[in-house]
Amino acid sequence: MRITDFLAMIADLNRNFWVMYEFGANRHGKRTEEVDHVQYIKLSGLHTAEITQPQLILETTPHQQTLHLWELSVLLRQHQLRRYMYVEYQDQQHPLFGFRVEKNLVLLG
Repeated sequence: MRITDFLAMIADLNRNFWVMYEFGANRHGKRTEEVDHVQYIKLSGLHTAEITQPQLILETTPHQQTLHLWELSVLLRQHQLRRYMYVEYQDQQHPLFGFRVEKNLVLLG
């Protein structure tokens, strides 16, 4: 998912929602009817990379408070909007394909 796509989709959401990464959500698919244990991972910041394409990588830190949607929005607008978004978790980069809203959380996945 590109930054510009994400910003367009969150335009009408409450800016005080927390933003987290949803790790382990149904990675096996619907055929096996298995759902992994889901973990909500806190997002603490971001950095950019130019590996195979322009990337924006969201950082995870368990000891810091996670970002509000308005904070993430401000940080994202400081970069090229065509960058693709990734989350760095467990020393791997996971591409982001979308999000869902649950209570006061925006869960990236």
